[in-house]
Parts: sequence; C-alpha cells; structure tokens
Amino acid sequence: MVAGAKLLNGLRALVVEDESLLALSLEDDLISAGCSIVGPFGSLSSATEALRTNQFDLAILDVNLNGEMVFPLADELAGRAIPFVLLTGYLSTDLPERFRKVPQVTKPYDQASLIEAVSQAISKTETTAGKR
Repeated sequence: MVAGAKLLNGLRALVVEDESLLALSLEDDLISAGCSIVGPFGSLSSATEALRTNQFDLAILDVNLNGEMVFPLADELAGRAIPFVLLTGYLSTDLPERFRKVPQVTKPYDQASLIEAVSQAISKTETTAGKR
C-alpha cells in the first residue's frame, strides 16, 4: 500500500481532468487507495455543477481544462475548506500566487506522488480549518 493511502480510505474524491486516459488512471489510483470517485468531469462548468450538487471530501483538479483554467473552482473549494490538489504541467511560479502553496502533482505523475499530495492537502486543511 502506498504511504498515506490509509488516510484516504472511505473518502469521496472529485476528479476534474479533461484527458480521459489520465482521468481513468486517477480514478484507478484513488480507488486503490480506498476512495470512491465523483466524476470525472472534463470541463469547468460540469465540475462546478458537481461541486454544487454532490458531496465529497477532496478534489483533484487539472489546472487547464481544454484551455479553461480551473482557478474559479479552486477558489470555491478553498472557500469551503475542501482539500484539493492541483494536477499540472505548469511550474508553481506560473500559477496565481494564492495557489502556489497548494499541494501539486506534476504531469506525468505516479501514484505515490498523487497519494502524498492528497494526504498533504487533507492534513493542511485539517490544520487550518480545525476539522475532521
């Protein structure tokens, strides 16, 4: 089992990724870590609708969804104290300053990096929000 996976057992994860093969890989990796999946969603509008109509514990967000940046969704998640990870090919310095310290996974990714980043996001949110 990948380190940190025990922390994810039983959590619902929103997956936002526009590349279908990568979305399937993310699903598989999160399911094998004990998560159930909401999604995947490949557009900002469908992911935003999912945020407003589904319950989940964490989110994995591709930064660029077919040319549309995911930052409005990330802002809404941050406002609700829902932990999220940014999945990106961008450097941290290329992201808006408010997201530079958000846990990130660089594409291409491996399962260990994903689980580590998700665990970090959950721990960070627990610390700042005092919840869970």
